[in-house]
Amino acid sequence: MFVNLNNLYQIKEEFEQLHDQNEELYEHLQHVVSLTRQLQIPYKYLGDLLVTGEEGTIQPPFIRDSVLHLYQHEVQSLRKREDIDKLLSILRQLDRISYSQVFLLVLGAKPEFIRVNTIIK
Repeated sequence: MFVNLNNLYQIKEEFEQLHDQNEELYEHLQHVVSLTRQLQIPYKYLGDLLVTGEEGTIQPPFIRDSVLHLYQHEVQSLRKREDIDKLLSILRQLDRISYSQVFLLVLGAKPEFIRVNTIIK
């Protein structure tokens, strides 16, 4: 998916502001995003869990229920934070930017890489 580079830089800046204003929330997000990557869970699943909760979210195949339960618990601990609305407001405003691209920004990827990479899932 090709996306406007300016949009990626704008989202990156919003995450930098989130980091500056609420470092603990941002670090919690980085933890969950990193866990998502390590467990090879699709970023879309993480985004759906964060924004909409578990209802209507299709579970990723080939992941053991016990592992998925632990993962969902970690995501729910992030969702239960009192300051989660700051993060959700960023995620809800995404226009033509996939969760994969957004969460790779959180992990430190450069917008130029994300913009042209067609294998991001």
